[in-house]
Amino acid sequence: MKTKILLIAEAGLARTAYIKVLQGLDVQVDCISSPDGMTAALTCVAYSGLLVDVPTMIRCDCEDKNRITRIMDRFPVLRLMYNPHFGGIRGLAQGGTLRDNRDLGEFILEECVPFYPRSIRVAPRKEVILNVLLLDTICDAALAAERTVTVNLSEHGCFIYSVSDWQLLSSAWIVVNEFEDKTPIELKIRWCGRWGEAMRMPGIGTSFESMTPQQSTQLFSLL
Repeated sequence: MKTKILLIAEAGLARTAYIKVLQGLDVQVDCISSPDGMTAALTCVAYSGLLVDVPTMIRCDCEDKNRITRIMDRFPVLRLMYNPHFGGIRGLAQGGTLRDNRDLGEFILEECVPFYPRSIRVAPRKEVILNVLLLDTICDAALAAERTVTVNLSEHGCFIYSVSDWQLLSSAWIVVNEFEDKTPIELKIRWCGRWGEAMRMPGIGTSFESMTPQQSTQLFSLL
């Protein structure tokens, strides 16, 4: 299966130049003309990276810039500029400068191809702090547990603060201190943010894989 990339660029010479390079990299590229279309595109399809034309972003009067920033934080992102008279395509990593020129092909092969494709959630999340025991196995739960908290919740999953070394798509379990039913809840790890990698909270974004009816009732009462 080809790596899927979302290109955000207005129709024109720049978009044409980007697509020409990408066609030689054996990836599937979908295009949208405005950052405001990112939510709809990323809800329907899982992508392994985002390419953002800088002039397109500058010219867009985005409806929710904070949400767009949060979305971009979840993917490998390369900002692109095109000038046919001065070097053609220039790639700028998130937070980089014009001096940090990044090769488009290198970015695709090194960051996007290994990145497990993801979409964005439809269900809204609510900031709810629950005290939980976080486990990588349900054996010897009391000994192996990491005492931590949830940062937010949705009906489908939660984000949990953690500085441990977790692996994408592995299983984890939590025991929620505030739930009457202490049955371990199985999670699937959909996103990992490791300590020291970026200026953001470390932890794991997870989906709920199993939950008892009583636990589901308590969960919905918090949302």
